Amino acid sequence: MAQQPPIDAESTPMDRRKLIHVLSERESSVPVSPLSKVWAFVVRDTRVWWTYKLWVTLDVTGTVTFVATYYLVSMIVSSEQVAQAGYTLGGYFSFAMIGIAFQQYVFFAVQGISESIREEQWHGTMESILASATSFKLFLFGESAFRFIIASYFLLGSLVTGLALGAQIHLDAAILASTVLLTALLVGSHVCVGIMSAGVIMKIKQGDPVVWAFSWMTQLVSGVFYPLGLLPWYLRWIGLAFPLTPALDGIRRCLQGGETLLSSAVLTDALSLVVFTAVAFPIAFWVFKLGYNSSRSDGSLSQY
Repeated sequence: MAQQPPIDAESTPMDRRKLIHVLSERESSVPVSPLSKVWAFVVRDTRVWWTYKLWVTLDVTGTVTFVATYYLVSMIVSSEQVAQAGYTLGGYFSFAMIGIAFQQYVFFAVQGISESIREEQWHGTMESILASATSFKLFLFGESAFRFIIASYFLLGSLVTGLALGAQIHLDAAILASTVLLTALLVGSHVCVGIMSAGVIMKIKQGDPVVWAFSWMTQLVSGVFYPLGLLPWYLRWIGLAFPLTPALDGIRRCLQGGETLLSSAVLTDALSLVVFTAVAFPIAFWVFKLGYNSSRSDGSLSQY
């Protein structure tokens, strides 16, 4: 997955000044709604992202190539274990397409949140935004919103490419609704991961252990490339600590197994995501606030 490009020095300051103007509420007697503030973040980041047409083109090309690679791998990998795990339609290619698409989806978004925090530090705008009439929680949701919107764009591209290459999925109204709900729960759980990563990167500046651990461990133990039943029991237990594990199982049971939230297995996966999010949100905000307060107290908040 391509890295997000550096920010355009000519166009961005104006966008950031407009954002700070919206968040400050100082020029207007009418309070600005939280949704309007989050939308201001999305508009700013969309304008910056769309400035780099070549980067957009390369990332789209990379997404197509990524899926096509595993289409070729599926020609030599047996689909028997996939069917035994309960994912009966589409064989290994459909299994791998779903795993890779959703793993890259959340990885791209989580990595983007920590990168956006570094950019705010680099441009010296973080203190201005957090000193405005905007809570740090709303600031984090605003920074997260665009990352998940643009990641959804690449998720859709991956799925469409896979279907064009012959992947098969079940799809009706109930299955689609169940899949969308599971995806929403997946997003909520990984907003927590992104916020925690942002708190760590705010302090250490370079090198992100949260994103690193998330990326490699989920590929190893969350069933991205192979059914969890193929792993030793202790790795299967480790996989349960990552929200991507129940999310992928539930989504695959819907799209490949034809199940819905009325199924006990899918409902269990959904409840696991709810529990993870409920526990992780306060921890994530605590880690971010800890990193912010520590950086502010030692004077390194505006250092990159």
